[in-house]
Amino acid sequence: AVVSTQSTGGALIGYLVVTVSTFGSAACTSIEFLYVTRVLQGIGVFVGFSGMFVLLLEYTPEKYRSIVNSSVLFFWAVGYLVVDLTGYLIMSWHWLAATGGFCYVLAFIPLILVPESPRFLLVTKKNEAAAKSSLKWLAKINGFPQDMSKLTLQDTSAEETAQISEPGFIDTLKDFKNYPEMTIQLLVQMWTWMVSGFVYYGFSFSWSKLGNNIYLSYMFAALGEVIAYILMVFPLEILGRKLSNIIFFGIGSLSFLIALIPYSLGTLTVEQLSCLIGSMAVAAVFGSIYLYTMELAPTSHRGKILGYCSFSARIGAFCGPQASLLFEWNKTGTLIIFATLAGLAALATMRLPKTKGTQTPNTAEEVQNPKIREDKGDTIVISNLR
Repeated sequence: AVVSTQSTGGALIGYLVVTVSTFGSAACTSIEFLYVTRVLQGIGVFVGFSGMFVLLLEYTPEKYRSIVNSSVLFFWAVGYLVVDLTGYLIMSWHWLAATGGFCYVLAFIPLILVPESPRFLLVTKKNEAAAKSSLKWLAKINGFPQDMSKLTLQDTSAEETAQISEPGFIDTLKDFKNYPEMTIQLLVQMWTWMVSGFVYYGFSFSWSKLGNNIYLSYMFAALGEVIAYILMVFPLEILGRKLSNIIFFGIGSLSFLIALIPYSLGTLTVEQLSCLIGSMAVAAVFGSIYLYTMELAPTSHRGKILGYCSFSARIGAFCGPQASLLFEWNKTGTLIIFATLAGLAALATMRLPKTKGTQTPNTAEEVQNPKIREDKGDTIVISNLR
């Protein structure tokens, strides 16, 4: 799965797996078969969703990434609302699963039409002809058709990437040994991803315990995410990814501590309002962390690094719902756990470099020595583009 997130083909495989397994779960007649389909769904979502964000970075210019990222996540949150409404209207879980399968079909179809990114094809695959074909498609849909025969593509990092392009599993491990800065950044990011998954999914499974109506509670949470994904674009653009993530984690940590205050604000309690603000902050982290990680990771290792980080998030996503069970036993202790983890994640993020105003790295060497990027500028040079 880690290898598959590197390309469009990987994202296609992910969505195909989740589509088939979701339809399969609708036809389940035994709990054992349901377990199998659920595991396959998890793998498919992991590969497809991560692959989609890799494409988002490589197709989108730096100045538009925050807006595009927020737009994608806005529709993710709208989907959250649709799921809540669908669950209210469709009581049969068989039909509910079938409905989800049809939704995945709609997500699968556009990926068939999307080629690999030119940057990936040129830097990693060393295939200029395929990169030109991809650029031709992009130019056409943007209303600027180009004569590819007159176009010249040059990867100025070719000498550095010659030895590390298409690294296998063993080669990847060697790169993390040879370039310790990339290893440190990966470990820090894996920690922040795990915390993000833990708190995000911990709260996602806890909203039913913070209200009397499960559907209204989750609608409340979904609306909070919609607002979070709309507002997050402003700090990402103005402050950059690093400082924004530190602030998001900090707001989340402080909100969970304020939620401990036993005070009522009319129909709302301080606990409910603070938890909503905290969950919005964590949702913003959950959304922006994809973008930040992809900008820190080099093109040659981006899919793999995103895969490792997503794996860490899955660990957090597995543990978070278990922690939500503590709400029934000790709500105070649970909120303190969430606050502490969010605070530690904010501190860990301080170790990472900023990406605002910098070139996206193409090689592990450029991560180890950022001055190489600064001296060369962008490693993809396009000549004769009218």
